[in-house]
Amino acid sequence: MQTSRQKSLPNQIRRYRHERGLRLRDVAKLIDQSSVAHIAHWEKGRKLPSLENCLRLALAIQCPIEILFIELFQNLKKEINESKSKNKIE
Repeated sequence: MQTSRQKSLPNQIRRYRHERGLRLRDVAKLIDQSSVAHIAHWEKGRKLPSLENCLRLALAIQCPIEILFIELFQNLKKEINESKSKNKIE
């Protein structure tokens, strides 16, 4: 869980939600959330949704998870590639 000292997690949730013409409450209903607060926290990068909620969100917004969280995805990809190189794995 993130503390107030940690950086927020950049994401593209709000961008793609707006492109699809969806309001926070629309997304909340689509992914079976009782409140828009969770989605607002995700959009602002305060919290990271669970894997199941990431999948629901990607389906509702019609955008792949790796695009919604592109910066995290690229950082993880870089780490994996460095690990492959370090461990001589192809």
